[in-house]
Amino acid sequence: MPRAHVPIRVIAIGLAATALLLATACGRQSAVAPATPRRTSPPAPSPSNSSGPPDQQRLDAAADAVQRLGASQPDSFTGLVVDNPGDRVIVYRKPRPAFDAALARLHTGVRIVERDAPRSISELATTRNRVTALLGHTTGYTIVSVGDGSVASYTAGVVEVGVSGDLPRAKQELGARFGDEVAVAAGEPAVG
Repeated sequence: MPRAHVPIRVIAIGLAATALLLATACGRQSAVAPATPRRTSPPAPSPSNSSGPPDQQRLDAAADAVQRLGASQPDSFTGLVVDNPGDRVIVYRKPRPAFDAALARLHTGVRIVERDAPRSISELATTRNRVTALLGHTTGYTIVSVGDGSVASYTAGVVEVGVSGDLPRAKQELGARFGDEVAVAAGEPAVG
């Protein structure tokens, strides 16, 4: 009878160790957003799964093509959004003839809508990196998140900074340092 409990105990210990490792790994994640913008659409459904939007694969393929083009021209490209209901990809960019012409030559088979943005992804990344350098080096408030991959950051040309603590002080200090390149708001520390 005691032997029957040994495998269960080994499994329980293995599961506990796995949970501990996962919790430790989650605790090391940063609240800083990635340098490349993310699409705001769900992942493409598998061919056997027809519960997603009917043109999701075409939209995702078009978004991937635009993303690659944007990576090759980071001084023009800002980001993109997959608009499922509109069956289109919205591309935010600083208007430049070379980028706009390359975008027109993609021929993705999906409607591409261009929207002007005040800053490119490389400009946003520069600001994001400067703000990130302040993590742990502020007084009266704590920077808990730094991001530039949302429609709000694309259209306003800002890096979104979440802070906990003295919000008015954070707005005043970060505003004085970065001007209109940041939007400072109350944020919650990342849990994990």
